[in-house]
Amino acid sequence: MEKNEYALDYTLQAEYNLLRKQFIPGIIVIPSGKSNLIWNGVHFISQGPYEGGVFRFIIIIPNTFPDNDSPQVLFTSSVYHPQINPHTGELDIKRYFPVWKRNVHHLWQVLRYIRRIFQKIETINAVNSDAAHLYDHDPGAFLLKVSECVNQSKDNLYIPDSSTIDDPHAIIFTPWNERLQTVREHLLAGTKKTFSHIGTNQKEDSTSSSF
Repeated sequence: MEKNEYALDYTLQAEYNLLRKQFIPGIIVIPSGKSNLIWNGVHFISQGPYEGGVFRFIIIIPNTFPDNDSPQVLFTSSVYHPQINPHTGELDIKRYFPVWKRNVHHLWQVLRYIRRIFQKIETINAVNSDAAHLYDHDPGAFLLKVSECVNQSKDNLYIPDSSTIDDPHAIIFTPWNERLQTVREHLLAGTKKTFSHIGTNQKEDSTSSSF
């Protein structure tokens, strides 16, 4: 590994450590197991017109980071939004980070921006002109389109994302399993009890052997 690659790895680790100290409700993100320049994310939306949506995305970090270009944010879930390209899923991040500035901008701020676009919808210079037009002129039709993409995201929750299917750090959800949850609770809460029972059994065994 070259010296600049070590420096990039160190920078990205520092960025992730900074991110973990932030409070960004509803967002999960983890670096890819295939490349530290790709981070997998999911945004759970709890309020507003997109309430109930579970939207997957990836952050693509340039190999010149933290200099020059801004990271890319690509939604792999279909999202009907004025600032998300309907064909590529790319979020227009340049409107908020026109120039990426070292020691000023950080990846946790990108996550806050992702969260912000679903709370405050802006239609100026939209990359999805259809969504912007409906939002401004036909809110009912806009909300219907949004409802469709929210429902689709929930329907696809347990379907592995094709873009990360071979990634060991892919974020995967499975349906609720009562039996597995019961086992998990026993494992987490019953360890002390198990050892206690073992001790009791050993004591009983030693008593019975003395006769």
